[in-house]
Order: sequence, then C-alpha cells, then structure tokens
Amino acid sequence: MLGAVQTTIRYAKKNGLRAAIDAVCERLEQRRIRYEYAAPAEEELEEQRGRKFQHPLKISILVPAYETPEDFLQDLILSVTDQTYEDYELIIADASESDAVKAVVLSFQEQYGRIVYFRTENRGISENTNAALEKATGDYVALLDHDDLLTKDALYRVREAIDKATQSDGAPVLIYSDEDKCSEDLERYYEPNRKKDYDPEMLLTNNYICHLSVYRADVIRRLKLRKEYDGSQDYDLILRACRIAEEEGGAKRIVHIPQVLYHWRCHESSTASNPGSKEYAYEAGRRAILDALKEKGLTGLSVSDTKHHGFYHVDYGEKIFSLREDIGVIGGPLYEEGYMAGGLTDAEGKVVFDGLKKGYSGTMHRADLQQEAFAVDVRNMRVRDELIPLYEKMFGTEYPCDAQKTEDAKKLRSKSFDFCKKVREQGYKIFYDPLFTGGEE
Repeated sequence: MLGAVQTTIRYAKKNGLRAAIDAVCERLEQRRIRYEYAAPAEEELEEQRGRKFQHPLKISILVPAYETPEDFLQDLILSVTDQTYEDYELIIADASESDAVKAVVLSFQEQYGRIVYFRTENRGISENTNAALEKATGDYVALLDHDDLLTKDALYRVREAIDKATQSDGAPVLIYSDEDKCSEDLERYYEPNRKKDYDPEMLLTNNYICHLSVYRADVIRRLKLRKEYDGSQDYDLILRACRIAEEEGGAKRIVHIPQVLYHWRCHESSTASNPGSKEYAYEAGRRAILDALKEKGLTGLSVSDTKHHGFYHVDYGEKIFSLREDIGVIGGPLYEEGYMAGGLTDAEGKVVFDGLKKGYSGTMHRADLQQEAFAVDVRNMRVRDELIPLYEKMFGTEYPCDAQKTEDAKKLRSKSFDFCKKVREQGYKIFYDPLFTGGEE
C-alpha cells in the first residue's frame, strides 16, 4: 500500500495532479477486470509429455542468481523441472556472496540431471548471464529471471513454434510469449500482458516483448548482453536481435506465441511491482533505443519519457517523412466529448481504443505508444507529398481540407480505412503517434 502511495506521489510530481488522478482511476477500473491464469488441463500436459518431435532440439535456460530467496529459487527450479518438454538444460550462474543459492541448487541436482550450477564473480547481470551463456549447449537459449516462473507448457509451446516457423520461413531468431504477473505467495495472478505480433515501431517505445524471450543460440552468442545497458540489458538485446531477424528474412523470423507462458513474480524490490525501484534501468532503456535508431541510420533524434516508467517517445518532429521514407501516413487520436472516437485502427476497421477516456492510457499504456497501424482517421492525419494525389482522389477534396470534419463520422472512418489500405498496398507504413495533432506533433 505504501509503495502505491509513493508511486502516485512521484507520478503527480512528474506529470501533474490531473494526470495522477486519471492514472489512479484508470488503474482501479482495470483491477475490476477479472483474470485467472488457466493452466492447461492435466490431460493436455500428458499429451505434450508423450509427443516425440522429429529432430532433437535442446533449449538452454539461463538464470543469473544473486542471493535469491530460498523459496523463490525453489519455485523457479520446480517450474523448470515440471516442464512437459524435457530436452532442456537449466544453467544457474551464482554470483552470491553466501552459499544459500548453492545449497538450494545442490538439493535439486541430486534428483534432476539437467541442472548446471557454477559460481561466478559478481560482474553485473549482463556479464553474469554471459558467463552462463558460455556453458550453454542448446540450439536455443531462454532467459529467466531468478525470481520468476515458467508455465508447465512453456518450453513445449516454444519448441512447437520453432518447428512450425522453421518449416515455413526458416529457423526463427526470436520467439516470445505473453506473460502475466503473480503475487509473491503465488496465490494471485493478474495483469495479463497480451502482446502484439512484432511491431518495430512499438518496440522503439517500450520493451513490450520482454518475457518469455528465447533466442537462436548462434544469434545470442554473436550479440551477448552488454553490461553498459545493465537494467535494460534484455531490451537492448531484443532490439539488436530483431535487427538481425529483419536482415535475415523480416518479421517472419520473429515469432509471437499468444499464450501466457511466463509469470513475473512481484515483490517489494521487483520492477514489476515497483516501477520506480530501478530508475537507472529506464535511462539504460533510452540509450538502447538511441543506439537502435543509430543502427537504422536515424541520428540526431531525441527520445523522451512518456508519463509512464519505461515507456518512451521518439521525437521525429516535422522531419518524419524525410527521415522515414517507409512511412506514408502519420495520424493521432481523435476525441469526441472526452472519449476516443478515432485514431489507431486495426485490419478489421475497428478503432482499437474506441471509447477510452481522454487522459487514460489503456492496457499496458498502449494507447500512449507510437506504433504501426492498419489505418488512422483522416480528421487527424498527415500524408507525405507523394500520396497527396491519392488522398485527393479518394476523399474528393484538396489536401488538407478541414471541411471534412463536418461530414458523417462513420463515412470518414470508412474512407480513411480504404485510403490507408491503398497506402499500405504501395509499400508504406501507417504510423500512429499519440501526441500527433493535425499538422504538428
């Protein structure tokens, strides 16, 4: 309770009282949404255990540990040894000063032969993870925090996804799943994170991929984790891995499993329950984004914080079309009587955040994030010069034209959808920016 109050005070100091009130109200509303993690039925788990895959494929699970509480570590190990897919190895790099972690692991090693344990000098989470990576013998490598848990079917679902993707598009570079949070005593599961398929624009604003992430072994060995990004080392790694995937074969080399396979355990010192507990991590995240932009040839840009910890905004300004030749249209939210009525639109023509109260940020703050859209609303849109003739043809008016705002909203949304579809067919992206308002961002 005290932590929540402190978080609200920090939020108010940063964003103002009105924004803090909106954030508290929205969070209370979201907590009313019921969620229960539904574990697979035992019959399904047994079926998974009995399945024989055509080719062997080992998954190495890396865990950098430091003075991990005994019950946390026991739960983590049990979540791995309970996996229905058994071709794995659990590698624990122990940088603790005491022998507490060692004692727990050794008690399990007597029964389970797939656990590799070693002591290492405490050189930070990246270097400790790299030390574990050196001992990995798997074809793919999964990262697991020392206080979190896998679902029983996690590795099975990963193996299943690897096989499917490999048959159609080649061996994937990165596989990631949905996740949720759980209480310290594991009695309550909440805040399911239902993620988008790979969206490079959203990834430049937040590490929405996060857990569970599994990398092709040759890729993670090539990249390794970088200690200068400690705190956001996984974000930096994901950004670089996705770049390799794009170079190899595009988004098809990045596989999203739309199932909760990872439980993020929340306790007093965890970032999950206390976003303000690791301020240095958010600075490292900003640097990781700037580095990723530089790799794309986008220099001289700034990355600013949004209202929310660990969420960012790439400041393209008026130069977006000259900087980003792949973007054809930029659009932002449209509000009517204080509620969202237009803006980010999906492939079915649905306004993604339709009805969201102004000042609210949506689930996982996604309404406040830059991202790729299928379409945006013409009433808050700007197009690149090359597309103005198409705009004028499809809307029957010169560009831009405020008179459109008096037309029937439903017709405008339909025209906007058709226009954006044509733009996408020409190979351009539709870019949604929550801060965009008309001609200026």
